Amino acid sequence: MVAAPALGRLVAATVTALALGTGSASAFPTSPTTTPMCAGVGTPRTLVAQPSAFEAVAFDRDGRMLLSNAFGNSVDVVDGPGAPPRPIATVPSPGGLAPVPDGTVLAGSGNALTAFLAPTAELRQLNPATGEQAVVARGLSMANGVVRASDGTVYASSDVEPAIDRISPDGRVERGWYRASTGNGLALSADGRTLYANVSTGDTSIVAIDTETAESRVHFRPPAGLEWVFFDDLDIDSAGRLYAATYFGGQVWRIDPDGTHCAIASGLVLPAGISVGAEGAGYSRDSVYVTTHAGSVLEIPNAVPRR
Repeated sequence: MVAAPALGRLVAATVTALALGTGSASAFPTSPTTTPMCAGVGTPRTLVAQPSAFEAVAFDRDGRMLLSNAFGNSVDVVDGPGAPPRPIATVPSPGGLAPVPDGTVLAGSGNALTAFLAPTAELRQLNPATGEQAVVARGLSMANGVVRASDGTVYASSDVEPAIDRISPDGRVERGWYRASTGNGLALSADGRTLYANVSTGDTSIVAIDTETAESRVHFRPPAGLEWVFFDDLDIDSAGRLYAATYFGGQVWRIDPDGTHCAIASGLVLPAGISVGAEGAGYSRDSVYVTTHAGSVLEIPNAVPRR
């Protein structure tokens, strides 16, 4: 989920990446050579490769993979490893995806340049089985990253202005609930007390936001000299480890609660969306799944350490 200020670079980079026809390449981009590689992680394998740009990735209640397809203006489903993506709902400028326990999924709509002009983004709830959808919140800043708490509260980010919106379970929008920085990918701690947000531009970092007070602190910064990597999407596992895609860095970083980090993949082309895996449709809880703006979906095996 790349910011609108980087749109020109995205277009040029995506054209290059599509010409390469793969989710990884040695020439583009140049990944940092100083990032330590995580031990025991398998080699990334490509599950999907097509001329497209995939934003977010998530898994529904049945363990099926869901993708927001930026070029297709759709939310797609991949029924299992090896299956092709198929559109299940038209969603203009799709952004973040957040599964709901009842089997539906929340999808951001309006993740586009129009976010500069007015808060016109929406939150839609759709049924992956039927494609039926309904708008459940309007007037959002961007709905770039979307995450849902267990009590039904939803957080939606913007990476073009300092605004993370909060949507109550009954659909009331508190626009700009958090304004200390922009936000990109979002992840919630298991107890729901901490919202982690990727700050992609400016003070490149991952901030930890108290969901009661909206006060924040810096949880992680990249090493000096790597501020350019551009943190994109974000996810968290059951042990509180964060997984962050570095869009221009071409890597996926695993960040432990103590702040140490390593790369679970390197040499990727424009990694954008990220999700820890789920079981139920042939995918694995031990894997991390990554979408790219080069039209690929990758599985990184054994990326989630077992307790």
